Amino acid sequence: MNIKTQTQDRQQVLINLYIQYLLNEITLGQLLTYLRKNILGMSQEQYANLVGVSRRTLTDIEQDKGKLTQSVLDKVFKPLGLKAGLVPTHEHIVRKILKTSE
Repeated sequence: MNIKTQTQDRQQVLINLYIQYLLNEITLGQLLTYLRKNILGMSQEQYANLVGVSRRTLTDIEQDKGKLTQSVLDKVFKPLGLKAGLVPTHEHIVRKILKTSE
């Protein structure tokens, strides 16, 4: 598999996981854990050092605990090409948005 194919595969995995997150099928913590482990292949300690947060903070995010600021979430998700933002609270709105983007 060439680098371009690997990049496209990773992007598709990210898109699929993000859609699951938008549809409340997975949590933010589950999204981060999957991407950290399976896309980046990093331990919590390695990733925490990379993004500049404590391992405890990263654990809290991955376990969907604590009250986190948008700046911390942005810092943690930046290497994955994501940032904190507005997400519709109703699944039917998410589905309409996804349908119109096809």
